[in-house]
Amino acid sequence: MMPYTPLKLRVLALSYLTYLSFFVSREPYSLVKMTLLKTWNPFSEEDGWLTIGILDSAYLTAYAVGVFAVGCLCEQLDSLHILVTDCLASGLTTFLYGLADFWEVHNYWYFLTVRVANGFAEATGWPTLVTIMDFHFSAEPRSEFIMAAFGSCKFAGVMIGSILSSFNLSLGESDWGYPFIWCGLVVALMGVVDFFLLPSQPPSRKRASEATPLLKEQGTANSMKQTSEPKSKTLASEANSATLGSETTPNSETRGSEPPNSATLGSEPTNSADSPVSSQQEATEYSAHLFFIKLSVYVILYWLPPWLETLTINGTEIHYRLACYVTAVWGFGGFLGSLVLGLLVHSTKMYGVFSCLFSVSAGAVALPVYWYSGTAGAALPLFTLLILLLGTAQNGPYALSAACMPSVINKLGGDAQLVGMVTGIIDGPSALGAVFGPLSGSLFLQYSASLGWTLVFGVVALSMFVAAAVLTRQVLWNLKHFREGGGGVQASR
Repeated sequence: MMPYTPLKLRVLALSYLTYLSFFVSREPYSLVKMTLLKTWNPFSEEDGWLTIGILDSAYLTAYAVGVFAVGCLCEQLDSLHILVTDCLASGLTTFLYGLADFWEVHNYWYFLTVRVANGFAEATGWPTLVTIMDFHFSAEPRSEFIMAAFGSCKFAGVMIGSILSSFNLSLGESDWGYPFIWCGLVVALMGVVDFFLLPSQPPSRKRASEATPLLKEQGTANSMKQTSEPKSKTLASEANSATLGSETTPNSETRGSEPPNSATLGSEPTNSADSPVSSQQEATEYSAHLFFIKLSVYVILYWLPPWLETLTINGTEIHYRLACYVTAVWGFGGFLGSLVLGLLVHSTKMYGVFSCLFSVSAGAVALPVYWYSGTAGAALPLFTLLILLLGTAQNGPYALSAACMPSVINKLGGDAQLVGMVTGIIDGPSALGAVFGPLSGSLFLQYSASLGWTLVFGVVALSMFVAAAVLTRQVLWNLKHFREGGGGVQASR
């Protein structure tokens, strides 16, 4: 395998850091929840759990609508211009949310408006970056691992955002606006860096796209010239071509027997006789899988820090800063899970099997994490290890389905230009799972004080089990080809 060029390394590094910065800017929203619920009106009122949950759902609904629409726009507009605008808008809205602390804003509609605007702004980030990455890396032998590793940027962002937020609140819980200020500046700065350093397409692709109009003009001129030639000259040309054609028939047949260009590039037809589903159906399956994965992951992402701040483990009260560090451990688990699952999938091509295995493992770990935290002899190191295992098993399939599968499925369809649209198809509807997850958590905590957290972790576990069940067809297809000695492949193959 040829070493990566400096251009590809730059694209990978900047794309990774850019979406990492998006998750850095999202992390303060969950980390300051308990502070807002205790000290800041309107969240400190009796219905504070529900009030803050509606904000989360409004943001995630705006994100779900936006990511589906932007997936289509990626094929019409320059991805880099969309991305830079997105970074600046995300930074601005995050900054405005934090300014409410210093401006003494207690108007609920202010928070709701800024949160919805932030959701629409951040919706453009993922489809555009996946499109840029696919342009540069889709032909690589290790494209699956590269895209899954790229998906780990989300959880690296959770780690960095949690640690950065803990330092920003070192002066006291009353200064809850600082994490939003600094994290908003991070994502806006990445937009400026991308504008000058991140190429949206490889130079060869740009030259090809620029040459297309010229080729069309030349083709039109040639056709006009041929129609204006004398008829006798045309007949003579036809006679000569017929003679040459009869002499070169064997070579023509040989060339005709070669595989089409799409197969040469590594894509395979999706209408083969033994293919049970098309690439569109496979995208639907992974969208449903990702729906339940996101429902589970976003419950943890939005409610893990507030839950941690209610715990006292073996005499140690988990305060705000310690909750930030434990949340960072969960994010580190997601980082590891993305890399491990990416390597497994790259080696075996068994997408369904390992996604299903990780999902079942996450469901099996979720409830023990909750039960262990309430035992009398619970130890903080072992509790932290369980959080790490939960993050690893839960977030590996998330990164694989969100980052890797759009590129893989799109290769099966044979049109490498539509990866942004496939990303929108998979990530857009599945983002509704992220809406229902945090909202269900807020409803449980608001109306069932005694069973609230038990129900929250029950939703986490159940969602992971359902996510595994959705991939039953993919698992059976992978195992069938593995037994036949062909290795695991997608169902569409």
